[in-house]
Formats: sequence, C-alpha cells, structure tokens
Amino acid sequence: MRYLKIILAVLILVGCEEYFSPDIDEQEAAYVFSGLVTDQPGPYYVRITKTYGYNNSNRTQNPVVNAKVMIKCNDGKKYEMFPTQAGYYVTSSFKGTPGKKYQLYVTTSENKIFKSTWEELLPCPDIEEVTAKYYEDKVISTNGNDYFDEIDYGICAMNTTNAAGFTPYYRYECSLIVQIHQYYPGSIPQNRYVYHPINPEGFLFIADANNYTDKRIVGNQLYKTKHTLFNMRVDTLIPEMPEFELKHRGECVLVKQYSMNESQYRFWKAVKDQQESSSYFFGKTENQPEGNMSCESGETALGYFCVSAVKQNYGVFSLLETAKRAKKYDVSQFPETDTVAYYEYMQDYTVLFEN
Repeated sequence: MRYLKIILAVLILVGCEEYFSPDIDEQEAAYVFSGLVTDQPGPYYVRITKTYGYNNSNRTQNPVVNAKVMIKCNDGKKYEMFPTQAGYYVTSSFKGTPGKKYQLYVTTSENKIFKSTWEELLPCPDIEEVTAKYYEDKVISTNGNDYFDEIDYGICAMNTTNAAGFTPYYRYECSLIVQIHQYYPGSIPQNRYVYHPINPEGFLFIADANNYTDKRIVGNQLYKTKHTLFNMRVDTLIPEMPEFELKHRGECVLVKQYSMNESQYRFWKAVKDQQESSSYFFGKTENQPEGNMSCESGETALGYFCVSAVKQNYGVFSLLETAKRAKKYDVSQFPETDTVAYYEYMQDYTVLFEN
C-alpha cells in the first residue's frame, strides 16, 4: 500500500506538469549589400540580398530583385546598374577615377531607399615585390586515442609595399596556381605539366602601414602553402599507373592590393577577426563589422560598398624541403587559368622548379 501511494503521487506530479514555451520575438530581417568600384575598367557588380529573422526556420537569404540600382559620382554622373541574375546588378562599362567619390544608391520594389556613404577612391602604390619564406607551424594531431604534436611546414607568400604618401590601409586577394610535373615511366614514357589553381576563398589579408617603419610594408604575410599540396597528384586522363614521379613542383602567386580608408579597414579588420576567432571557451569576443549602408526608413542594412584602387604583382616559388627555404624564380608570364590545365610539352611559362 505504501508503494502504491508513492506511485500515485508521482503520477499526479507528472500530470500537473505544464510545458513552457517562451514567446521570443523574431529578430528583424536585414538587407545585405556588397559591391566594389575600382580604378580598373568595369563592369562592376553589386549583390543585394535580404536575410530572414534569427528565429525564422528558413535560414537562406532572399535575393533582392526588381530594384533600381545606381552608382553616383560626386562629379554629377550617375551609372545605372542592370540585373544579371537574381540579386546581382552590373554597370555598363565605366572606370573609377582616383580622387573622386562614389555612392551606391538603391530603391527597392517596395520603395525603400538605401544608400552608402560617399567613398573616395584612394590611389594605391605599387606592390614592389612578392616574396616567400619557409615556415614551420606546430599542430596537434591525433591517432584516435592519443594527441601529439607535429610540425607542419611549407612556404608563405609576402608582399613589400611603400605606402608613404598613400593611405596606410590595404586589403589583399591572392590567387595560387600550383605547377606539378608528372612523369609516367613505361614503354612510352609520358610527361604531364599540370597547372592546378588554388583560390584561397574565405581567407582575408589586410595590412596597416602604420605598424611598419616609415609606412613601408615589408614582409606582410599572405597565403601559406603546405608542403603536402606540392606532393598532390592530379588526374590527367592518363590510365592509372602504379609508378610515377612528381618533379619540378612549385607555385605562382598573384597578389592584388586594394587601397582602403580607415572606415573600410575597420570593417574588413572586424571581418578578419571573426574569421580567425577562437571557438574555445574564453575565446576573444569580436566586434560586429560596421558597414557604410543605411536606409531612410530605418530598415537594417549590412555590408560595405567598397571603392578602391588596385595594383597587382606576382611571384613564383618552389619549396626546397631539405634546405628548409623557398626559392624564387624570374618569369615573364603568370599562367592564369580557372580550371586544371595539363600539357604534354612545356609551355612558355613552365618553370623547372628545384625541390
């Protein structure tokens, strides 16, 4: 009887349980803008999307269509932009001019007006040189049971730029093309000179010349290439052979340098800090990137309409693993390709790298 009373008491408590569902307001949606005007010939592109609220079950972004989009210049000219695909707008060909100011002006189909601050196109100094150095990083690996330290190594590309007399703030884009000479022995030996583009999307490189002596940026670290990448075999449509040799392995690094003002630098610095933020407990708290877009009716606007001059340079390097250093090569042409390319014979820009 005593146990029956206990069971009945438990059942009564369970029966009285009420589920509490907090009434949380949905965070408002936001319009997101990205675009760039440079001193290089256009056309230029602007992307406009609208996010869903934080608590909305749909996590995708809506492209903003049927908007009237234009770029204004402080000389009075206006450059209309036309839709190409959903959410993307493109200008007719015009070229930004250093010293002039530009503004993105958008009217949505709901007659909501968004505009950027006026942004001056600041001149950009030349990239004097792209160099590389050997690096070693300690990494933590695991075999499934234990953790242990390993040394990862490769080459790191860097730039040198004299920013004296120019803006001290810069953003960089890097494009890499790895060259691998694949030699296949046999009754009829075959060579393949393979060019494999490696675009480090998601990586952001910036520099503040105020951190360097006399605003001469020396050894600004850009993209790191691990040694394993140079030992990668690329399928070249040759029937699978158990024996082959990788020779003359190296990379070509194209660096683009974009001039920025301080506000634009703070935006990209916050983006970079978020990319590199630690996920572990007590990791640093990052600032929210503050864009330059606003809405007359108070809608939330995110993103940055960028205006920059651009300069570029490239370097060609191989990794001398035994000597633990990177070697630079003088070449007259950058082997630009968007897809994996391979040739049976050496091209004009093929380098016989040392390893």
